[in-house]
Amino acid sequence: MRLFAHLLLVMLIMISPASADEVPSAVLETAAGLLPGEAPDAVSAAPVKGFYQAIYGPKVVYISADGKYLLYGDLIDLDKNVNLTEDARKTGRVEILGQLDEAGMVVFEPARVTSTITVFTDTSCGYCVKLHREMATINAGGVKVRYLGYPRAGTQSPTFETLVSVWCADDPQQAMTDAKAGLSIEKKSCPTAIGRHIEAAQLVGVRGTPTIVLQDGQVIPGYVPAGELVEIANAAAEQAVN
Repeated sequence: MRLFAHLLLVMLIMISPASADEVPSAVLETAAGLLPGEAPDAVSAAPVKGFYQAIYGPKVVYISADGKYLLYGDLIDLDKNVNLTEDARKTGRVEILGQLDEAGMVVFEPARVTSTITVFTDTSCGYCVKLHREMATINAGGVKVRYLGYPRAGTQSPTFETLVSVWCADDPQQAMTDAKAGLSIEKKSCPTAIGRHIEAAQLVGVRGTPTIVLQDGQVIPGYVPAGELVEIANAAAEQAVN
């Protein structure tokens, strides 16, 4: 275990955006040992003097310069009223979803796209059904919807089988619409990316469906009426660009 921690420490020194002189070795060593087998994506100076920020996907922790103290929680800039930790989490979520191939999603895309949302969904979820019924309004507002499969009851459940059938259908968009309308769809099986979607959900911190991730990495844990969602999604897209 000690040898493995040392190997991770070497990797951290190589990938850290700051040089080894800027990030103390004690900080890098602590960061390497926090999550066994997982090196942080980045380690850099925190906005608070004497602490360093370690990012593991959407998880953010703060480590003292001597590597002896750990802070886990939200860091707020009171002057600007900005949650600095949440900003870092957003970046992590965007990177996680960016590693997924859109070809493995069920996508509802308008003719003119002004923003994109990624939605963890389940065909048996009441609020997922309600959100899907408003797809025409959402698309009309320029919002592209990318569905990721997230069976709440697990991979041994009937809903997982339904999701697989949707993904494997000749017309996945129509199959998704039919399944969420309570209609029977043809049972099919094929390789899908749903397993990767479930892994991404765990990293993002999904607790239920629908979970909506906006273009800037902000998370909406639940249903939002179409008109409001369009406004939020388009505003988040502007933030992501800026």
